[in-house]
Amino acid sequence: MALALAVGSPALAFARHHSVTKWDDGGGAGGGSFSAATLNGTYIFQGSGFADDGKAGEVAVLGTLTFDGVSAVAGNLILTHGDSLQNSCNDTFAAGTYSFTGGSGAPGQFTMQVPFSTGNINFGLLVPDPEGHSALAIQSDNGTLAGVTVCGSASITSMSLKGKLKRLDEGFGGDGGDD
Repeated sequence: MALALAVGSPALAFARHHSVTKWDDGGGAGGGSFSAATLNGTYIFQGSGFADDGKAGEVAVLGTLTFDGVSAVAGNLILTHGDSLQNSCNDTFAAGTYSFTGGSGAPGQFTMQVPFSTGNINFGLLVPDPEGHSALAIQSDNGTLAGVTVCGSASITSMSLKGKLKRLDEGFGGDGGDD
């Protein structure tokens, strides 16, 4: 009876099936080293979190980021803020920056600064392999922003945002993989 309950329990069934991300340590098939050239090409950026522009609410971001392989990033981001105004806008930028900040082995650590109408939003990036197929992103402004204006709306005073990037030539979406 106890065995039947253990096998039939959804909580225990879930616990048996989990995903583990393995970071390439540089010695595997993805061997090599990290540098600013690791991020090169156009990536899809998808993120979510919370923002406060006087009315706190969820925020979702979707767009493209193009890295030049040296230090510049340009992009087009669609932001949807789910506060009482329920607004959505499209913001394009051409003068963002990024840099490799080091780290021994994998993942490679990077910083990225995205400029908006007024002010910047900063991110930390973790790239699992030197080929730069994907990255995880987290906003690194400690939740407080100095009056950043996004898409001409009211100044955002605080935000918490995390997301992921995947290079377009990696077949983002529709491939049945974990996107």
